[in-house]
Amino acid sequence: MLTYFPASEKDYSVLTNIWSRSVLATHNFLKAEDKNEIQKMLPEYFKQVDLLKWQLDESIVGFSGTANQELVMLFLDPKYFRKGYGHQILQKLIDDGINKVSVNEQNVGAFNFYKKNGFKMVSRSDLDGDDRPYPILNLQL
Repeated sequence: MLTYFPASEKDYSVLTNIWSRSVLATHNFLKAEDKNEIQKMLPEYFKQVDLLKWQLDESIVGFSGTANQELVMLFLDPKYFRKGYGHQILQKLIDDGINKVSVNEQNVGAFNFYKKNGFKMVSRSDLDGDDRPYPILNLQL
């Protein structure tokens, strides 16, 4: 059974490792220097969201970060990909009021995942939130 708990600073290193493995598996469009810069900023990003760690028994499957009604981040450890955990997490977050998410345009797998779960594109930005040249698709239920 998948459970969740608020994440704290003591979890940051584990969550950063999950982020790194997940990004390696899904974000092949990121330049190495951008990946490294984002990774260094993760502790700051974590502090800006309601951060949850999602667990199967004692193993952390992934984490999510929300702000208001927006899913800001959802990353799974790649060993848990395509096993239904992302869907379970997203459905719980939707039940709790999430109705918006933004996704990198180049991350086709994530875009398709959100579309399959009822999200529709409402706008597009040429740059990401830090003005990097990675287009963002803004989705809403």
